[in-house]
Amino acid sequence: MSTEPTVDAPRGVEANGINVITEAERKGRPRDLFWPWCAANISVLGISYGAWILAFGVSATQAIIAGVVGAVVSFVLVGLVATSGTAASAPTMVVSRSAFGVRGNALPAVVSYLLLIGWETVLCALATLATATVFGRLGWGSGNTTKVLAFLVVAAIIVFAGVFGFDVIMKLQTFLTLALAVLTAGYIALTWSHISLDTVGAVPSGSTQAFIGALIFAMTGFGLGWVNSGGDYARYLPRTSSKAGVVGWTTIGASIAPVILVFYGVLLAASDAELSKGVS
Repeated sequence: MSTEPTVDAPRGVEANGINVITEAERKGRPRDLFWPWCAANISVLGISYGAWILAFGVSATQAIIAGVVGAVVSFVLVGLVATSGTAASAPTMVVSRSAFGVRGNALPAVVSYLLLIGWETVLCALATLATATVFGRLGWGSGNTTKVLAFLVVAAIIVFAGVFGFDVIMKLQTFLTLALAVLTAGYIALTWSHISLDTVGAVPSGSTQAFIGALIFAMTGFGLGWVNSGGDYARYLPRTSSKAGVVGWTTIGASIAPVILVFYGVLLAASDAELSKGVS
């Protein structure tokens, strides 16, 4: 008989917090990790990273290499951390007690909390402003009233997903991945005419120091910000899940969108200095 604690809650409501996920609740396959990680990282904001990386004074080729390598390598680290979630079936910041100790883990936990709350706040604000901007451009309304309504809708979705937990989040993230992929493809199609490959190729190369700085920036901006929660989805998988699969699907899901978006962002920003300023 399992000695793991059980948590009672109304049907459909997420009852798990920092506790170990019971055997009865573990399900799925490593490839299921693709959807939540892809949805979390597919955003037109990724295009801005192309402009920011170019600002280090590197060429378009150097910027693309720094962005692609930085994104993939940093998300491999997230994938490696995800395997601890599968093994321990607990959140990353609980598993980290084994390294820092219960008391020693307090500082990393506080930093992690501030990072996650900070990102949640920023993304909620961006979603609100973006919705209000789109509505204004379409002539459906503008001003503070639209922003307030947009914020309430965004906040309601976030709270709903949090309350109903893992199963709802997985379904919502699958939908968001597909929807955002379509919207991003549409954005690229609408802005492709601004690309000038001759201008892109004429951007001068930067120094080794500039390239390293751009690479570190890319790693920090993408995967390193997720390491502190790398195992939070994977903890719901069976302990027998393939470690290679967990690392692979986490890395692929999380990095595929940033790789495409940074590549396009570099082309867009390198084509026009004014456009680059606007993008960034």
